[in-house]
Amino acid sequence: MKPAPGKILDLLFRFVRTVIMLGFDSLVVLSSKRQSRRSEGAIFCLHGLGDLLLAGNAISGLSSFLHANNLRAVLFVNPALVEFARQHFPVDQVEGIDRHAFSRRLKHRKAILKTVAQRFAIAVQPTYNRMLRVEDCLMRATGASQRIGSAGHAPFITTQERWWSDRFYTRLITTPAEPMHELQRYVELLANMDLNISKDPWKLGDVNKLPEMMSVADKPYLVIAPNASQAKRSWPLKNFLIAGYQIAMRHHLNVVLIDEEKLPAPVSWPDEVRPQSANQPGLIDLCGQIPIQDIPTVIAAARLVICNDSGMMHLGASLDRPTIAVGGSGMPMRYFPYPEEARSSLKVIYKKVPCAGCDWKCIYNLSRNETAWCISQISWEDIVQGAQELMCSSESKQSLKNAERV
Repeated sequence: MKPAPGKILDLLFRFVRTVIMLGFDSLVVLSSKRQSRRSEGAIFCLHGLGDLLLAGNAISGLSSFLHANNLRAVLFVNPALVEFARQHFPVDQVEGIDRHAFSRRLKHRKAILKTVAQRFAIAVQPTYNRMLRVEDCLMRATGASQRIGSAGHAPFITTQERWWSDRFYTRLITTPAEPMHELQRYVELLANMDLNISKDPWKLGDVNKLPEMMSVADKPYLVIAPNASQAKRSWPLKNFLIAGYQIAMRHHLNVVLIDEEKLPAPVSWPDEVRPQSANQPGLIDLCGQIPIQDIPTVIAAARLVICNDSGMMHLGASLDRPTIAVGGSGMPMRYFPYPEEARSSLKVIYKKVPCAGCDWKCIYNLSRNETAWCISQISWEDIVQGAQELMCSSESKQSLKNAERV
C-alpha cells in the first residue's frame, strides 16, 4: 500500500528540517571552546512540574551516581521551575532550558548549545518523552564520554528520527512498551544502570511558612487548581467551582484558587450555587500571585486539593495531601492510577471510554479551547462523592496516626 501524499510531504519536511537543524548545531558546537577537564555531569528533565515530580526519585538516584563518579550534578529543567528545583532536589546546580524556545528560535538555540557544548563528562536523559530536536540534540552537544538515555517512544520520536539520533547516545535503555506508571518506568530505567530507586511518590522535604497573602484564609481551606497543560485536558472552571462550593459547605472550609497564571477574568461563585447563607465559604483567587516555589506550602496546609491530571495532582501526592483529580483517557496507566502506596491520599476520577489511548489526539471534532470528550463526561457530583470518600478515609488515617503517638 502506497503512503498518502500528505504522509510523504510530512516525511520530506522532517528530513529537510533535521538536516538543517543538525548542520546548524554542528557549526555552533564546533565553534565552542572544548573543556580540557570536565568535572560536571548533566541531567536533563525539561518538561513541566508533574514530569519533574515524577522524575524526583530518578533525579536523586542519578545525582548520587554522578557524585560517585566525582562529578558535580547539574540539573536542567524548565526555566519556570529553576527556583523550585534548587530548593527541593539534591543537586549541585540547576539551570533552565525552555524546550519550546530551543526548538523554535535559532538565537536561543545557539545560546543554549554554547552553554552545554563540550562541558560534561557524563550526561543522562531519563525522560520517556524524548524528542530529536530537543533532548537528543542537547545530549549530542554535551560531547560527554558517557551519554545515557531513555529510548523513548512514539509519537515523541519516530522511527526515522531514531535513525538520525540513536547514535548521539553511547547507551540507550529500552523499558517495557506496555503501559505503566511513570514511577515504575523510572525504576526500570535506573535498574538498567544498577541503581535502585523507590516506586513510591517522591516526597518533598520541609516547606516554608504560608505566604503573607494567605492570611486571608482565616479558616481551614481546600485548594482548587483549575488548569492543565492544555485546554482539552482541563475540566471546566464552572464545574470546579460548583464541586468546591459543595465540599466546602459540608466541611466548613474556604476555597483557594491557585495556578501559575492569572485567570482570564475575575472569578465568583456560579449562579447554580450563588451563596445565600451568611456562612458561605470564602472564595480566594490567588492564581498568578504565588511563585511556583511557594505553591507547595499552600498545598501542604490544605485539607483537600481538587485539580486536573496535572502537575498539581503530582504535587499533592508528593506532599501526601488528600487530592482528587479529574482524569482523561489520552494516556491510560501512565500518570494514574498511582502505585498502591499512594491511593490512600490520591483519587483520580475518570471514565473508561472506548477511545482510551488516543495520545490526546481526540477523535471528536474539538477546537483548541474545548475540553476533551472523555473529561467532559465527568460531573461535579462525581467529584463531590469522590472527595467525600477521600476525606473520610484521610481523617480515619490521621486518627490512627494520632492514636499510635499516644
